Amino acid sequence: MKWQRLQKIFFIVFLVLTFGSLLIYQIYGGDLDLEKIRIYLQSFGIWAPLIFILLYIFGAIFIPSTPFMIASGILFGFKYGFIYAIFSGFSSSIIVFTISRKLGQERVANILENKYLKYLNKYNKRLESGAIGDIIILRMVPIMPINILNILMGVSKIKTRDYIVGTFLGLIPSNILTVYFGSFITEIL
Repeated sequence: MKWQRLQKIFFIVFLVLTFGSLLIYQIYGGDLDLEKIRIYLQSFGIWAPLIFILLYIFGAIFIPSTPFMIASGILFGFKYGFIYAIFSGFSSSIIVFTISRKLGQERVANILENKYLKYLNKYNKRLESGAIGDIIILRMVPIMPINILNILMGVSKIKTRDYIVGTFLGLIPSNILTVYFGSFITEIL
């Protein structure tokens, strides 16, 4: 009984941190100075890629990943920037999915049993029978922040394998475009 209550508290704190961070980013995100970030990361020398990857993985849990993708292209060029961005974005997505799955899936399943949520429950059950295509489309179409999608999929009935495959394939197009944009910026400046 104590573990379930603690689990509920952790999940609520995780949701508040994630949504609060997104809100703060929406308000203050425009003040990020990518040039200062680039200079700071370059000061780490050969460790810069590792530091960037760790910052991206854990930063993208709480704020949108687009600035990280752009910074990846600016800092490392298209080829390495794409590799670092796809690895980091994928890792971050898996972390958020796993936290949501462990802490909130059972609770959400109980909520969806409500008769007023029957259509959401029907879609949730459909996700269980194969949803790679759904994830790919949701990743490619900017309907909602990736963090929110990760949480929603974590509490859904989607199979972990489907989520992993769909996430990886769905992240490729947006990473190609955004990292290329970041690397293009450095070429024209």
